[in-house]
Amino acid sequence: MNCRLKDIPSLGVMGIVLHKVMQKAKTLYKEFDLNRSQASILFTLHNRDAMSQKELASSLNVTPPSITSSIQKMEKDGYLTRHQDEADQRVMRLTLTEKGRECVAGAVSVASQMDELMFRGMNTEEKLLFRRLLMQIYENLEQEALQTENIGDSLKISND
Repeated sequence: MNCRLKDIPSLGVMGIVLHKVMQKAKTLYKEFDLNRSQASILFTLHNRDAMSQKELASSLNVTPPSITSSIQKMEKDGYLTRHQDEADQRVMRLTLTEKGRECVAGAVSVASQMDELMFRGMNTEEKLLFRRLLMQIYENLEQEALQTENIGDSLKISND
């Protein structure tokens, strides 16, 4: 174990590790002419028939405007198409093209390479435990965000 990491708080270690993981993934995604944001969009659309930009953003936990440029570039490059929702003409639906679906295989390959690298030397139980712990951290943060939001709503109501 890296001696300099043992004295750093968990938040700092997570930041350092995440930075290294993202740098490596960025290098691997370049081979497929993708960035991390575009790969996330591909994965998300791959698992759904068609989504609005708002639904996509929500599923990626970002704001709709923050993915606009990625969507525009991906449409221009032929990875996805936008079309009006049949039920609500105000909503634009995003779907993968054939090129986009083929590119998902490249993104899956990168994810697999990253798993191999990150989990080298770990057994199946350790990998599953790590994933469970990450999911617990996520849930804790989500619960905190909801509680904070509810407190803010309560204060707003009482001030009105």
